[in-house]
Amino acid sequence: MAIQVVRPTNRQEFVNKLIVPYDPKEGNPNVVFSEPAKLGQPEQNRAYQTSERIDGDKDFTIGIKDIDEALMHYFKNVLKLSVVQNNSRLEVPVIYGTPENWKSVQSDGYYRDENNKLMAPLLMFKRSSVAQNRNLGNKLDGNLTHNVQLFEKSFSKRNVYNNFSALNNRVPQKKYVVSATPDYITVEYECIVWTYFVEQMDKLIESLNFASRSYWGDPNRFQFYSSIESFQDSISYNIGENRAVRTNFTITLNGYLIPDTLNRKLASPGNVYSISRVIFGLETSTGTEEFGLKIKKGKSGVKPVTLTDSTNVVNYITNTTGTDPIIIAYLNTNKTVTGAFASSNTVIFPNGFLNAPTGLPATSVLNFTFFVNGQYVEASSITSFTDGGSYSTLVLNTTLLGYELESSDVIIGIGKFN
Repeated sequence: MAIQVVRPTNRQEFVNKLIVPYDPKEGNPNVVFSEPAKLGQPEQNRAYQTSERIDGDKDFTIGIKDIDEALMHYFKNVLKLSVVQNNSRLEVPVIYGTPENWKSVQSDGYYRDENNKLMAPLLMFKRSSVAQNRNLGNKLDGNLTHNVQLFEKSFSKRNVYNNFSALNNRVPQKKYVVSATPDYITVEYECIVWTYFVEQMDKLIESLNFASRSYWGDPNRFQFYSSIESFQDSISYNIGENRAVRTNFTITLNGYLIPDTLNRKLASPGNVYSISRVIFGLETSTGTEEFGLKIKKGKSGVKPVTLTDSTNVVNYITNTTGTDPIIIAYLNTNKTVTGAFASSNTVIFPNGFLNAPTGLPATSVLNFTFFVNGQYVEASSITSFTDGGSYSTLVLNTTLLGYELESSDVIIGIGKFN
């Protein structure tokens, strides 16, 4: 027998007790798994970790800002430039050159902080130009997109597993996210690096040169091919000024744009689905049947159905337990009979009911199935089905059926006819 162990309340459980429910009817939004916690149960219940947002496929867009953020991410999280200063390693800060900062740098030759102190080491970059690259591809027309790209989704709610799909060989329907072919561009960035010593600058140039001609950016978002062709060094020795080592270089990124604009949304079709189909097998009582469909008012199909009257005895039940052979023959009988048109709602079948043996329920409409031109007749559409001995009469409710019978219709009954 397990012994209950007293466990101190953790920080989250303690804080949750202090939260007042925002709505008395809804209760506390921070649901605690169990109070008190039981032995062996986790502190966090993953059943409550669900999102209440409306999940959907967002439009695929990428702008110039995403390219800027990719460059910043690569500088800070991948390159991680650093220098050695006074036997300690200092990380090189990376800032974007706003118009005010960039003008100040061009005027003074270096960057100072709020206390007028020279900032070094430091890397500053600014986007200088955006040029179109027509050699890679084109969307052809901005008003009506003719060139698109398809991205297949791994899961769709339309393919939820059920027994019907499993038993009837249903081909799943695939979902595709359609995106317009982007506009390929070449973006250039002017970069400036400051250090106190030439040795520090050499290490930074070596790191930047090694990373050149590779894909820069966040692997979980966007990456762009980059290149650095040359570095221009300069050292400031002016009397009365601080000594600073400065290097200028240009980074070229091969990017692409899919704007989040109205005309792009109107031109792109959004989500599309593939064709789904269900494949049914064919079972017959004899091998001489001819099958087809007939076009009916408000229905679909192509040709009428023709069946030869036959008795389908497939020996579903075998006499292995001493059961009366008459009962077995009754249970295994399933006869197909073609009816004759009598009126817009009445059909006459040339066979009567097969009498049920003693001990079994009497034969009734529940033992029969009816089809009109290959279309199943629902039980709710049947008004009555009576036995006349040598014939039987079927009366239909044409209102529930959705149409009236015609003399050219083929009405078939399958069941326990005599």
